[in-house]
Amino acid sequence: MIRNLPTDLLRSFVTVSELNGFTQAGELLGRSQPAISLQIKRLEALLDCTLFAREGQRLQLTQAGTRLYQYAKDILALNDAVFTDFSQ
Repeated sequence: MIRNLPTDLLRSFVTVSELNGFTQAGELLGRSQPAISLQIKRLEALLDCTLFAREGQRLQLTQAGTRLYQYAKDILALNDAVFTDFSQ
């Protein structure tokens, strides 16, 4: 069975990681905090792992989240490069 990782979920994941918050990511991406939270839950369900751990108010990437982060950055960079190339 072929499975795909939706780039919108990966973009939300990277943005949450970089901004260290669901609310901040939502503001940047033009989505509500609950929508971002649902996207992360969908991504976790697809990958069958937990990507973030909460330490009080702070978010911390889990080991799986740390592994996914660079893959997600690479996938998004390639996705964005394709759109840049074809929009010229």
